[in-house]
Amino acid sequence: WTGARRRPVSCGWRFVKGSPSMAEVDPTEEPSQRWLRWADEDLVAAGHSAADAEVAPRVACGMAQQAAEKAIKALLVAADVDPPKSHNLLRLARMLAEEQARLLLEVDLEELTRWATEGRYPEDLDEATTSDAARGVELARQVTALAHRALEEGKTDGGQ
Repeated sequence: WTGARRRPVSCGWRFVKGSPSMAEVDPTEEPSQRWLRWADEDLVAAGHSAADAEVAPRVACGMAQQAAEKAIKALLVAADVDPPKSHNLLRLARMLAEEQARLLLEVDLEELTRWATEGRYPEDLDEATTSDAARGVELARQVTALAHRALEEGKTDGGQ
């Protein structure tokens, strides 16, 4: 628990109807769709970053990780699971229904997860390469595609 109002340490409290953060949000957009839209936007930014020689490859790697994280959290929100404040994609995927988790775990989530924190600090990781950036974007595309398919098919039962 954190904050003056004793909110749980998670992401879901931001989607409570009437909260100030909902002021600019399309009221017809489901929270899971908002998470997925943000994932798509991060994926676009990752792709542009990876293609731009003036942008360090680590930027694309970080944005790719964020895209995958938000896509997985979209599935959790759709399954009425309050996503934890975690960047560990393996942990997040394992919180999903068995079939969704299985499909996501076929993607190299560990590769993407390493860019969540390690890639932010120069002493923690070797400098990312253009190959790392391209691979990160491709892995994030796989994760977001799986999330889109799952939400379209309505297979978000949270493992119940």
